[in-house]
Amino acid sequence: MNLSDVREAVEKAVSMMTSLWYELEAREKQIVETELRHSEIDTMHELTLKKEEDKLIAKFAQKENEFNNMILKHQHEFGKSSSRNQEGDGDSSSSLIRLNVGGTVFTTTKSTLMMSPDSFFSGMVSSGVWEPDTETGEYFIDRDPQFFKEILNYLRQGKLDGNL
Repeated sequence: MNLSDVREAVEKAVSMMTSLWYELEAREKQIVETELRHSEIDTMHELTLKKEEDKLIAKFAQKENEFNNMILKHQHEFGKSSSRNQEGDGDSSSSLIRLNVGGTVFTTTKSTLMMSPDSFFSGMVSSGVWEPDTETGEYFIDRDPQFFKEILNYLRQGKLDGNL
């Protein structure tokens, strides 16, 4: 092998190494771009989940507001109750209360309804404004009962279980 053959072999090796180097750089660039796309997709997914959570929180707040407005409307329509209801309670915070919510009857205790001191339930139960039906003994709430179970569970447990 002469010097010119060695030079030619070295040039081919350098050319091949350079070609491999460029190919390696191109693949590394593809990997970085792929990782960036995956990161963007993860961020978009997190934002979507946050938006859905915000929608559910807003929906719950809206339903709570509607329910509060309904109670206030009934309170205004019926005015202040006589002390007859307060005497009937026997001042027992554990006495059973039957709530007819849109035709579905829920049974709970006075103490459960008063678990959240600033809630409209606590205000209505302690004010004596809210009186049960004279025939059934049930307190009627003219609302869809679909989420009411979750509201009672929240009052009982102090947390939402995520079924709204």
